[in-house]
Amino acid sequence: MQELINLYNNPLPANRKGILYNAFPYPTKISPEAIAIYIACHTNVGDTVLDPFSGSGTTGLAVKLCDQPTEDMLETTEKMNIKPVWGRRNAILYEISSLGAFIGQVMCNPPSYKLFEREAKKLLKEMESELSRLYEATDPDGETGVLRYTIWSEILVCPSCKTEVSYWDNSVKHDPLEITKEFNCPKCDHRDIVNNLERSTEKIQDPILNERVTRKKRVPVWYYGRTGKRTWNRKVSKSDQQAEKKKAEKFNVGQIPDYAMNWGILHRKGYHKGITHLHHFYSDKNLIVFSKLWDKTQEYPEDLRNALRLLLLSYNASHSTLMSRVVVKKNNKDFVITGAQSGVLYISNLPVEKNILEGVKRKIKTFTASFKLVANSKSKVEVVNSSSTDLKIADHSVDYVFTDPPFGDYIPYSEINQINEAWLGMVTDAKKEAIVNKAQDKGIEEYAGLMSEVFSEAHRTLKDTGSFSLVFHSAKAEIWRALVGAFQTAGFKVSLSSILDKVQGSFKQVTSSIKVQGDPLLLLNKANKPAKKRNGKAVIAEEEIIQSVLYKAFNGVDNDDERKPERLFSRYITTCLETGIPVSKNAKQFYKIVQTELQENSHI
Repeated sequence: MQELINLYNNPLPANRKGILYNAFPYPTKISPEAIAIYIACHTNVGDTVLDPFSGSGTTGLAVKLCDQPTEDMLETTEKMNIKPVWGRRNAILYEISSLGAFIGQVMCNPPSYKLFEREAKKLLKEMESELSRLYEATDPDGETGVLRYTIWSEILVCPSCKTEVSYWDNSVKHDPLEITKEFNCPKCDHRDIVNNLERSTEKIQDPILNERVTRKKRVPVWYYGRTGKRTWNRKVSKSDQQAEKKKAEKFNVGQIPDYAMNWGILHRKGYHKGITHLHHFYSDKNLIVFSKLWDKTQEYPEDLRNALRLLLLSYNASHSTLMSRVVVKKNNKDFVITGAQSGVLYISNLPVEKNILEGVKRKIKTFTASFKLVANSKSKVEVVNSSSTDLKIADHSVDYVFTDPPFGDYIPYSEINQINEAWLGMVTDAKKEAIVNKAQDKGIEEYAGLMSEVFSEAHRTLKDTGSFSLVFHSAKAEIWRALVGAFQTAGFKVSLSSILDKVQGSFKQVTSSIKVQGDPLLLLNKANKPAKKRNGKAVIAEEEIIQSVLYKAFNGVDNDDERKPERLFSRYITTCLETGIPVSKNAKQFYKIVQTELQENSHI
């Protein structure tokens, strides 16, 4: 028990870097190195680990690391004074998302990393010889170069004189670089706010739907390229714009899913005008390139085909679509080119068309290294693409549960994942998705009900001596109450609690000063008796908890991270759950109380 107390006494760093973490972007995931330490501290060699909300399979990767821990993991456990039992385990991963299950299956049970690297490079080389002309452009010296990415711009319509002006020409200012919110018509001098303006549209013949459709008019405005080893950038000319239109006409697209977007809470009237189907998220050029790459993978055997498709999907939604964007950062003289904003389907006024061939080629190294890292593991991982409300697992057969469930209304996974899932031809059935979502007619009650079903199944399959580590975060008290009610109804109680730090630095930076954001981590065990519902608000006890959290943060520890509002809120949550006091304050309410307490009690 002392080992677990040492483990839960201090926040464990869960870095957001490294080859396993960076192979595929997936919202809210935890580094497998951190999960592996928890598994190795709670289980013995040969034990079975369950994750009923496995996401992209990080718990499975963690199991693969248990019999071959990295140097950083060994150093971290030594600093924390804990002695994990390293060795092989067995993992059962349940995931309702088709994309999540696909990622987990490939990452945890990959093909030969040598074969993958060879065939992936071969695939890209073949497609470059066929498609690289799409990314050609002349550099400022008139030589032929390769486009790395192109910034496109929407067209603004003056409400007074109907003059059309590109968003780029109106809003992008240089020296210093900024994007202004003001509109000034160059013809009639009408002044307005950019967000109030209508965007110009155009009618085209949609080759996939075989009908006339209306879409936002966008034009390329700035090139970033490379000639040999020299990089360059320049303004896109009128002749360039005409050439861009002709380029795509010379190529046929591959097989593209005729998939109508299942819009829910993420649809925005302005941003998504004309975006009704999957292919509308792509520029004409990138739709050709991605579809051709996807078609080519069909020529490979299943295990290698799936790995190659995972490689393509890892770049797809985040970088191949119009959701790629520019960001202005302080003191930067030029734009920072980034990928899609996590957790939404946002298309900006200045979408970026990236060179897919170069982007995918860069990712080969990461996937090869990831596959190599788990290649020699003796641990076994089974991935089940199904709802965990009905586990096909025998009673009392699981030794340990580790999971990071959906945070209420935080991220609509099924809506976000459909871009990649449509290419796979496996779109998630969201009926059993545990979420608070108006588009699915699911409120707190429905969410709590589904979570309770999952926790009940975890209780049934978990051995009486087993443990359950649960990572969860929400700024809303009602979400926390739903979670607590669900696991208490299923027969679990909180034994210990901690914080999981999602840090940006190296995994072994456990004792260094890092800017962190902590998620509460709860150790659950089976309760001897069903939990009784409390009556009353327990006002005095809750006030004492808040006072205790503040006192410890400002007097008990020498760590600035412990005094950050987000960390204080997480400590408030975990203390409530350990003491059995209902969570009644959401983050906003808690922060206000903390501010008042600090002002009135300077001694804290």
